[in-house]
Amino acid sequence: MYQSKFVTLAKGKFHGGIHPQEFKSISNQRPIEKLVLSKTLRLPLKQHVGVQSIPIVTVGEGVTKGQLIAKCGKGLGANIHAPANGKINKIELMQAGHPSGLPVPAIEISVEDSANAGSFTLPKISDWRQVNLKELISQVRQAGIVGLGGATFPTEIKLKNQSIDTLIVNAMECEPYITCDDRMLQELAKEVIEGAQISAHIVGASDIIFATEDNKSAAIKALATSLEEEKDDKHTASMKIVVAPTKYPSGGEKQTIELVTGKQLPKGELPSSLGLLVQNVATLRAIYKAVTEGETLTERLITITGDAISNPGNYWLPFGTLLSDIAEHFEVDRQECKKAVLGGPMMGQSVSDFETPVSKSTNCIIFNRDKSNEKSWVIEAKQHQSCIRCSECQVVCPADLLPQQLYWFSKSEQWEGLEKQDLFDCIECGACAYVCPSEIPLVHYFRFGKSEIKKIKMAQVKSEKAKQRFDFRETRLARAKAERAEKHRKAAEARKKAASEKSADAKENKQAAINEALARVKQKKAAMSEEEAQNNDNKGEDV
Repeated sequence: MYQSKFVTLAKGKFHGGIHPQEFKSISNQRPIEKLVLSKTLRLPLKQHVGVQSIPIVTVGEGVTKGQLIAKCGKGLGANIHAPANGKINKIELMQAGHPSGLPVPAIEISVEDSANAGSFTLPKISDWRQVNLKELISQVRQAGIVGLGGATFPTEIKLKNQSIDTLIVNAMECEPYITCDDRMLQELAKEVIEGAQISAHIVGASDIIFATEDNKSAAIKALATSLEEEKDDKHTASMKIVVAPTKYPSGGEKQTIELVTGKQLPKGELPSSLGLLVQNVATLRAIYKAVTEGETLTERLITITGDAISNPGNYWLPFGTLLSDIAEHFEVDRQECKKAVLGGPMMGQSVSDFETPVSKSTNCIIFNRDKSNEKSWVIEAKQHQSCIRCSECQVVCPADLLPQQLYWFSKSEQWEGLEKQDLFDCIECGACAYVCPSEIPLVHYFRFGKSEIKKIKMAQVKSEKAKQRFDFRETRLARAKAERAEKHRKAAEARKKAASEKSADAKENKQAAINEALARVKQKKAAMSEEEAQNNDNKGEDV
């Protein structure tokens, strides 16, 4: 191991793990190259965790490399930018390598300028230390940066946590075949370092730890040399390199944390609960390019490897590049290689449709010749033998689960019991399936169980929402009915009162009329009496 004041050995270890054949020397011996292969780029509108992006361009419209073509909608998401100059050819459902095999909403661009002259960029930030943190986060958001280690979680969300003590740079790259982070550190270590400093500055971290495995001696040397050349007064966080023994899956977030800090991440907690933020090498380099050079995320470094290609190595490829174009460029014999693997062989996705495009989640493409008489990698669903209860799966599980129990519960569709076995702590690393003597594709059962439980929960949420809508409607109708009844009651009372008042008025008027009549009678009688008396007086005078 390279000797340096910046390099130290990891003090922690995690349960389980395996040591599969690495196959890394196939691709990590060549310098990074840049490829622009496709005349047609196909960009799925969902290349990230969260909601689908919303197109802001129209068919036939010309676009410039780096231009925003689909923006993040409400909720979790990320912007998507044009990877090249060209014209919008289609915006519709297209095959884009979705695990379900179904077409997904995508934008297709016809490339018109392979040189990509006149690229669009965001405003450059010359001195990021003097800029408001919100402005830095906004720059990351506008650039469409997501976690490029494979998780594709929007980076701006992770940077909004301001209670971080230590930034861990995940450079483990433990899965076989993949070497893009290794090669990036060998050639672009200074850019990764500055990206780490920018990220640490945003979240308030005082320490940066570059975590890697001991099989990456060239990357460790390049990183340590760059750290030795850096001036401490220009940095806001101290830095060191922690080297762990090579073991899969040391690159899992929880496993990396345990190796570096010696602490286990509590169940159900995020790394921030320990004052930690974990970010991938490529993500940090993208942050550096976005902040200092204003570059939006339109390409990524991808390991292209396998025994079916010429010149395996690590290449910059625009998003949307089709596997068919890659296979043609690297002279892949499609009769010998009918499938490709996106990602590593342990956790990646096997695809037979070569019209599948490269996306933000693609860190590796493996073209291997079909070898039906050899044991295939664990990502393949295949015929298998019965479980013999050997418990080898439990021994190697890095999450310290009971894969055998998970398998039985999933196979028998006992979803409640499956969830109680901490199914969602499974990181789907495939270590259990790798050691299974019966070759049971355990990860497929676990993924199936997760999807079914999610469906049930979504149905429950939907049912609860429907019940809430029904209850609200019933309450609203009851309230409206009560309001109408009250209105009718008040109207009846008003009518009764009006009738009563009218009756009283009529009675009063009648009495008044009677009184007037009596008064007239009385007056008439008085007049008659007076007249009679007068007549009597006149008679007396005549006598």
